[in-house]
Amino acid sequence: MGGPGGPRRYPASVRLAVGDLVVYGSHGSGPVAARETRLVLGKRQEVVVLALAGGLRVELSLKQAREVLRPLADSTDMSRVQETLGAGHFVNNDSWLKRQRDSRAKLSGGDPVGLAEIIRDAASRDRTVSAKGAKLRLSPGEREVFVKARQLLAAEIALVQDIELAEADTWIDEQLMRAS
Repeated sequence: MGGPGGPRRYPASVRLAVGDLVVYGSHGSGPVAARETRLVLGKRQEVVVLALAGGLRVELSLKQAREVLRPLADSTDMSRVQETLGAGHFVNNDSWLKRQRDSRAKLSGGDPVGLAEIIRDAASRDRTVSAKGAKLRLSPGEREVFVKARQLLAAEIALVQDIELAEADTWIDEQLMRAS
């Protein structure tokens, strides 16, 4: 989410206290539910337990958690998400495979601006009519990535803004409408 060179670099050490809200790439966002010491492969390790949407519980070693988790989006991130969703965008005419590969990379990174780009581009493509007069449609794979990106972004927005998921989803729609 930083400069034009790629995703924003987050602080090397994310606080991982019980109750802290964090994001785990394409898995989603939620609170740290517990920190426990466990015996893993014969060694005692500290483990971070996350409680994510849909009842998903994820356990990560403390070392791994520090590498893959990031804090929730801040106000600067949210402004960039809003700008991205509301920006007019041309329809990407790259091959389906390239679009799919790019979108999946953004999805797995879980960066909020990358997720907003997936949503914006899919919405733009879905409402565009080709030169031949046919409406461009998202492939099933593109639709799957779009739906997942929207779920992840809406969940993070709901946590950041302390609103219901449905309100976050409406907020995304409102930003997309500005681009129409």
